[in-house]
Amino acid sequence: MDHSSKVLEATAANLAHCAELLRGDEVVGMPTETVYGLAGNALNEVSVRKIFAVKGRPLLDPLIVHFSDLAAAEAHIETNDSVRQLAAAFWPGPLTMIVPKQASIPDLVTAGLPSVAIRVPQHPVFRTILERLDFPLAAPSANPFGYVSPTRASHVAHTLGSRIQAVLDGGACDFGLESTIVDLRNPQVPVILRHGPITQAQINQILQVEVTAHSGASNDTAPQSAPGLLTKHYSPRARVTLLAHGETLTADAALDPGIAVVCNQQPTWHTDQPNIFWLSETGELNEIAHNLFELIQRLDQQDYQQLCIEQAAEEGLGQAINDRLRRAAAKLKAE
Repeated sequence: MDHSSKVLEATAANLAHCAELLRGDEVVGMPTETVYGLAGNALNEVSVRKIFAVKGRPLLDPLIVHFSDLAAAEAHIETNDSVRQLAAAFWPGPLTMIVPKQASIPDLVTAGLPSVAIRVPQHPVFRTILERLDFPLAAPSANPFGYVSPTRASHVAHTLGSRIQAVLDGGACDFGLESTIVDLRNPQVPVILRHGPITQAQINQILQVEVTAHSGASNDTAPQSAPGLLTKHYSPRARVTLLAHGETLTADAALDPGIAVVCNQQPTWHTDQPNIFWLSETGELNEIAHNLFELIQRLDQQDYQQLCIEQAAEEGLGQAINDRLRRAAAKLKAE
């Protein structure tokens, strides 16, 4: 069924309407600079339960709470110098920090943990809504749990349109990948839990300490310290097979009409084949990240049985791209 009527242009009247929905404990699809989020009142358990129910998200997977600025966040968290330094450098923007929470943040938001993921978003539509409200917004990606994150309002309408009243259209997301998550529960030992648009090197430079990256396997049955850490995530219906950076398929595989082949940049082979796609003309990482989820969503709606996707170079933003691809391709023991 077509739910495009749920997509609302970001006019003053529609912004006021969506703010009123949020005050009434409803949830709304909203754009951020990373991906589209499913927003609800982070301080109200009725709204928070709706987010989990609409997504089909398990309660062990916590939500990110979005504030208008650091001062607004400090009323609900325990802060420290590292938080202030990173906020000054990267907020508003695609960086999420894990910090100890105060009692005002419901345990339901944080999978029962005493810490919370917080962010100040950059997107003007999201910021305008926050300015109209006297509460922060919990907002995971606006998609069914485990599916590819949405980067356009139409993606949200296609997958969740029957379950929500409105999706604010803010255009295509700038980054196309979820925020970087850094764990600052122990500010002396910062750890990147999820790679994203803000790189490990950038965080190192601001904090002037060695920031490590979490590399351990996730316990998928325990409360997660941050969203996006489950083994299998960001997955389309089609089976995902990963190619090494620079690897190409054999001619037989490339010519199989049931397989979509996705390259980093425009290849020099079989470019006339309808099942050959590329994320960037030149292989530029920002462009690959921006286009990745949008292309996977489009190919998944074309009923390919398999997507063969080339990984990016494992550096900088490429680490975030490859993290999403590995989770999309992961097979769980129960499968």
